[in-house]
Amino acid sequence: MTTTEVGRARRRKEDGRLLTGRTQWTDNLTQPGMLQVVFLRSPMAHARITRVDVSGARELPGVVAAFSGQDFAAEQGSLPCAWPVSEDIHIPDHPPMAVSEVRYVGEAVACVVATDRYRAADALEAIEVDYEPLPAVLDMNDALTDGSPKVHENGNQAFSAKITSGDVEAAFRDAPVVIDRTFIQQRLIPTAMEPRAVLANTDGDSFTLWSSTQIPHVLRVMLAVVTGIPEHKLRVIAPDVGGGFGSKLQVTAEEVLCLLLTRRLGKPVKWTESRSEGNLTVHHGRDQIQHLRLAAGADGRIRGLQVDLLADMGAYLMLVTPGVPLLGAQMFNAIYKMDAYEFSCTGVFTTKMPTDAYRGAGRPEATFGIERMMDELAAELGLDTMEVRRRNWIRHE
Repeated sequence: MTTTEVGRARRRKEDGRLLTGRTQWTDNLTQPGMLQVVFLRSPMAHARITRVDVSGARELPGVVAAFSGQDFAAEQGSLPCAWPVSEDIHIPDHPPMAVSEVRYVGEAVACVVATDRYRAADALEAIEVDYEPLPAVLDMNDALTDGSPKVHENGNQAFSAKITSGDVEAAFRDAPVVIDRTFIQQRLIPTAMEPRAVLANTDGDSFTLWSSTQIPHVLRVMLAVVTGIPEHKLRVIAPDVGGGFGSKLQVTAEEVLCLLLTRRLGKPVKWTESRSEGNLTVHHGRDQIQHLRLAAGADGRIRGLQVDLLADMGAYLMLVTPGVPLLGAQMFNAIYKMDAYEFSCTGVFTTKMPTDAYRGAGRPEATFGIERMMDELAAELGLDTMEVRRRNWIRHE
């Protein structure tokens, strides 16, 4: 009797529900007495918050409550970074709702809770916020220069990491061919078909959170840490998820704040993201500058590879932000033989939305870089691109 599943046909479980409209997305969920929350977000990339007045919003029809970041300062904790990649890493506090300073466009500064999301959205216009503009930090190279405006007090370098194998200096010494190239991995926005949605409820003692998330178990643990709700009194449910691509592999400000709101108000609170809001506040992907040097013999065989990355972290380190570019370290040298390899990466803070995992999480970026270098090597030697790859492939022994 065989016990293997390899080669066996398996009927997909979800197709029937999807095709007949019997799925259940987070935004479809309702609870008796449910309220809806909408967030006011910063229009500025970098500024001090000098005043927030939510009193006007509280007076409008249908509005149940309105809060600023200061109202939650004592209980909102800091969004977690779970991957400290080096001893020198700087993980700044990351409040779910900004209290004294905003560091990217779209950062939440206040919220309105109302009987429906449209009244809540209208009430945002009654909130008054005064900002003192600060210099934006948008370019990674500029961010690392002396005298650059600082995103955080400790400076703009989040971390540095280095991996070395073999004698890199010897590999490049007297190499007949040295290819030196710089590639830009552009910043992008994960855009799942289903925008994010969160619903939180409490019975006064325990809490339930429904979220369009890829990581319900991790989310439960992290939310317990951030909010102080004991883990055994917190249940996280992930209904059907309409795409994620890494964007829902996260512990988000809205998940934390919905829990805090339901704890404070004693009623279920739901938040549903708009598409434009998602473009601002879903963590972004990639945003790297790759500097690659490849040494090879006249026969096209690789002797050594040097990789130097600048990786844009954005304004904060989210769940696995610093680890994403380092996942590529094992991909640059994954399938080609080489005598020596050096990988270095510097994480840089900028006043942009934080980056994090997106479709392959660092590894597609690395694959792009090394494959471009193989094409460049072939062009330099006048060889067929596949022949150069064949000569360098790591073969099964």
